[in-house]
Amino acid sequence: MSLLSRCSKTLLAFILLLSSATALQNVPGDIDGNMIVSDDEIARAQDDFAKGSITEQNLTEIKHIHDAYPITVIDTHGRNVTIYKPIKTVVCDVSHHLETLRTLGVPANMIIGGPENIDIYSIFPECNNLTPVGSFYEPNVEMMIQLHPDLILVHPGTGSGTFGAFLGPLMEQLEGAGLTVACFACSRPEIYTDEVEKLGRLFEHQEDAGRFISFYNGVLSFVEEKVKDLPEAERPLVYSENRPYRASNLDILPIQTAGGRSLYEGKGEVQEVNPEDVVAFNPDVIIRIMGDEDYDRRNADDTGKMEEVRKEIMDRPELQNTTAVKLGNVHLIASPLWTYMPFSGCRHFIGVAYLAKWLHPDLFSDLDPKAIHQRYLTEFQGLDYDLNKRGMLVYPQS
Repeated sequence: MSLLSRCSKTLLAFILLLSSATALQNVPGDIDGNMIVSDDEIARAQDDFAKGSITEQNLTEIKHIHDAYPITVIDTHGRNVTIYKPIKTVVCDVSHHLETLRTLGVPANMIIGGPENIDIYSIFPECNNLTPVGSFYEPNVEMMIQLHPDLILVHPGTGSGTFGAFLGPLMEQLEGAGLTVACFACSRPEIYTDEVEKLGRLFEHQEDAGRFISFYNGVLSFVEEKVKDLPEAERPLVYSENRPYRASNLDILPIQTAGGRSLYEGKGEVQEVNPEDVVAFNPDVIIRIMGDEDYDRRNADDTGKMEEVRKEIMDRPELQNTTAVKLGNVHLIASPLWTYMPFSGCRHFIGVAYLAKWLHPDLFSDLDPKAIHQRYLTEFQGLDYDLNKRGMLVYPQS
């Protein structure tokens, strides 16, 4: 081993040791070091306040910790995560965490570290100066430890594959440094409201969490209620792709939720798609997911790129006799309204609303996905973002 490598390992070990010591330092009002403020310790704090040893602000904080903490939740990796005092600093390793915390009303100045290159997302202007901590599949562990936040939010990965194999060693290093880590994806529709509720508790933003969950469930329930009794024959067959004849099984759930049938149902893992299969199945609708750039950044009337891609699909010789192309049922949707790909986020439920409108225009004549989208951006994200002026996220828009 080189001298440089030995020095690096020694430095990291020192950081880990120092962090372990500081991580377990005082919870305000905790005298016996068990991280919990007992009734006796509250009495002691009141005596200290009477003597002038602590301020009224100190006493209020100690009383709050006594009344509200510890808080324990089970994270998405199945781990018990316990917080012993209010979170004042947090580090996130994916943009979905940032979007969810903003939904919960967590102040931006509490977030001190985030995923690298977050500045490519135009919807996070307040995050451009965050200290980068790598990505969820290549985390910068040393920087996370150096920042020493009250909580680190880590994406749980996807099993033992490329985006999951890192998790064990990462958790071992961070927890070995005495840091509190919670695994939340904030990108999976089937568990999103559960994660929002738990994060709401950890950050003491339960009311914000409840208000958003009500909005989120209201959108999906409206769609699901209208399509639940549709016979199979009235559920359009949908072919979806994210590049020419490239697809994902993750497309199945939003299509089904919106009252459609995915061409991939029951066919196992999907990546490459055989054009002949698409022609043979003759889809009623074609959906293209656009994830090659930040479509939030485009002007609302900047349709050039979307028009070009739609035309390419409509002009494919092999698709000319498909129902989707003959009827013009070819729609484009940008990845912020989807569940994966670059620039994806937490707006997947809005994507379902757009899908429902496309698949069943008569059934959803009273549904306005754009209004839902605008409310989310304004009320839950606090963004000065007017969809009439900015954002080319679906095409055609009618």
